[in-house]
Amino acid sequence: MDFLKRHYEKLILAFFLLVFVFLLIYLIDLSKSTHTITKQDLKIPTREPNYRKNDFSHKKYQTSYIFTKDCTWNKSIARSDKDKIYTDLLIPFKCARCPFGNKVIPRYYFFGPIDHPRNCPLCDKPLPRPPADDIKINIDEMDRDNDGIPNVDEIRLGLDPDNPDDALYDPDNDGFPNIYELQKKKKINNSASHPPFYERLHLIEFRETKLPFKLMLVNTNGGKKDPADWVIQINEMIRGKSKTKFKYLDDRMTLDKTSYTITKIDAKHEEKRRGGTIVKEDKSKIYLKSRDGKYTITMQVGKDVYSPKPKAIIEDLATGKKYHVGAKDTITMFRKTKPGFYKSGKPRRRKTIKYKVFKVDRQKKQVIIEDKKLKKYTITAKVLMPRIKQKDEGRTGGNPNANIGAPPGFMDAPPGGTPRNGRKTRRR
Repeated sequence: MDFLKRHYEKLILAFFLLVFVFLLIYLIDLSKSTHTITKQDLKIPTREPNYRKNDFSHKKYQTSYIFTKDCTWNKSIARSDKDKIYTDLLIPFKCARCPFGNKVIPRYYFFGPIDHPRNCPLCDKPLPRPPADDIKINIDEMDRDNDGIPNVDEIRLGLDPDNPDDALYDPDNDGFPNIYELQKKKKINNSASHPPFYERLHLIEFRETKLPFKLMLVNTNGGKKDPADWVIQINEMIRGKSKTKFKYLDDRMTLDKTSYTITKIDAKHEEKRRGGTIVKEDKSKIYLKSRDGKYTITMQVGKDVYSPKPKAIIEDLATGKKYHVGAKDTITMFRKTKPGFYKSGKPRRRKTIKYKVFKVDRQKKQVIIEDKKLKKYTITAKVLMPRIKQKDEGRTGGNPNANIGAPPGFMDAPPGGTPRNGRKTRRR
């Protein structure tokens, strides 16, 4: 015991020394064992799948077997004689890739007439016809100038098979080009044979009509509370001159061919500082209502006034004339005639056709007109016929789409304003 008491520190150090030596040996052995680890030892073992594998090559997964098993599949047929492309949405039809848009389209569009190929339904470009030994060329369908009129018909009608512009000429001056009259099965050299005149019209846009009235001020006569005692000053532009009118509550006014009644006056004056002075600004408003209750107008001091009735711009494709019309307005169209005399000796006169605007429908984007027999027609933005091309290109500057008869700058007017160069000028 005396030995342990005297040398216990040495014994403790000897114990820790032994532990250190043991750990050192273990570490050396561990470092040597790491050199024996391979990639195979580090791989995670794969588990067997817990689902059943299916063989999709089996016939029960084939569409040809599914749709023919225990049933009879009806053959895909056309619904009418006009249908050239048809399918039942399961059996595909022959397709090809458009060389221009790189889109897949039905192969039918590649097999148009020899000299008048069909256009791609997506990019609208003429498609080349693939070569084939069994194609029979129909001489009657050949169109050398590619204007839509076969060569045989052009020669029969006295047109030039090598001039593509003659399809847009109007030799009988009825306002319809040759190609359109032939499509409608009319005579191109007879001014009495033509499609209905309304087919020359198409809708360009809708436009608000600026009224020649402006509210100038509302006088409360020293701050009277009863609006019936207030005086309203309205200026009206008549032939370029301003005319002042004074109105009261419940008075009537005629705006855009409609009678209105002043139903309410809202007198409002605001004080604003301009520089070192305080200026009163008149922000008053008056409210008008039509007698039938369909339309309302709000007039504010110093602001322009627009009609609540919808207006439309309609163009005559034959003359380029534009009509700014609303409900109950009249569209007067003329048919050109050749100068000269009839067989009876009477001079030729222009034929006049009048249509009355029945309704301007801004929501449906259409204008409904009616003739003298009250038969209604719908005018939309769709162009029914091509524009007429004049033989004398000096009139249009070589532009076939120029509007013959329309003054320059016609559509440069602000909403509701009078088009530039469209005003009547007085002779001095």
